[in-house]
Amino acid sequence: MAVFTAVPDGWFDSSEIERKTGLPGSTIRHFLFTLFRLGLLNRVETHGGYRYRLSAEAKKQPYYERLQDAAAAMKQ
Repeated sequence: MAVFTAVPDGWFDSSEIERKTGLPGSTIRHFLFTLFRLGLLNRVETHGGYRYRLSAEAKKQPYYERLQDAAAAMKQ
């Protein structure tokens, strides 16, 4: 989520997130789809796949708060 909150209006594809986080592409794609299904991300289809951004409604979703709490706990 940090990638999306750092640039709230930015669109990212899975390879960009993979480069920024260092996580495997399959893991990135799995979680992007999950976050999209939960309503936290918007998705648009492009020539080579999908691009994602943080949904305007994301902060209203209960799961968003849980992710923020988990991120804060990991920083401690």
